[in-house]
Amino acid sequence: MFELRKTGIVRRASASLLDVILLVVLATGFMFILSLICNYSDQEKLSNKYYNEWEGFRKTYVAEVAAYYGFDYKATDSDYTITKDGKKSSLDELTGVLVDSKGEDAATKTAYDAFKELTPAEKVNWQYRYVYNLLFMMTSVGILLSYITLEFILPIIFKNGQTVGKKVFGICLVRPNCVKITNISLFARTILGKYAIETMFPVLLVFLFIFGGLGILALILLAALALLNIVLFFATKNRTPIHDLIACTVAADMRTQMIFQTEDELVEKKAIAHQELVGQAKG
Repeated sequence: MFELRKTGIVRRASASLLDVILLVVLATGFMFILSLICNYSDQEKLSNKYYNEWEGFRKTYVAEVAAYYGFDYKATDSDYTITKDGKKSSLDELTGVLVDSKGEDAATKTAYDAFKELTPAEKVNWQYRYVYNLLFMMTSVGILLSYITLEFILPIIFKNGQTVGKKVFGICLVRPNCVKITNISLFARTILGKYAIETMFPVLLVFLFIFGGLGILALILLAALALLNIVLFFATKNRTPIHDLIACTVAADMRTQMIFQTEDELVEKKAIAHQELVGQAKG
């Protein structure tokens, strides 16, 4: 009666897979709505326009300007390098020399006139940063709203911490002593455990790996977090991953688990059971 009726790994995995699928679908929908609100498509087109301006200028004029001012310019289809006296230089430094000369020489006048028509480099960089930040915001808020809906609001409606996946596969959440979980525990499990640590921290690492130059360190941290969750799941008595560890919750079999509404009810039931055992022993 007072035992924790844990559920099998296959059922838990199946419930989690269903919940993840629903989470991805809902998050995608929220992100689409946010993209419409933030006008993301137009902002992305603007950043591409700025980039194409600079790429067009570089491919058309930079080789000639570099040769004129003593820079060494080497380009491929996807990349380029600029050096000066054997030392690595940059497009900003080269265009700075062009601006200082004001294109007074016939060889650089056309390039200087074209440069004046460009969107300023600061605005190009700002636009790209804005698009990256906008994308991260839409991703984080979309995932947050999905977690709140599927892992907090619906479990309150279904009761006993049941998500759609848990309800389908007959799984519930209880405290280790079989007492019903509170909404505060459910909130901590959802927002702090699942959203912040298990989802958004990896998402941030992926963004830093792709856009932030964090490199291999991001992949190492990502692998370490995944390994920690696996170790916790298989090494703890109640197979407790990070989100359950934070909220002090356990996945149990809904069909056979006795759930006590409060600590007082648990104490009362134990006292009654003890008295019955004493009475049977005396009889």
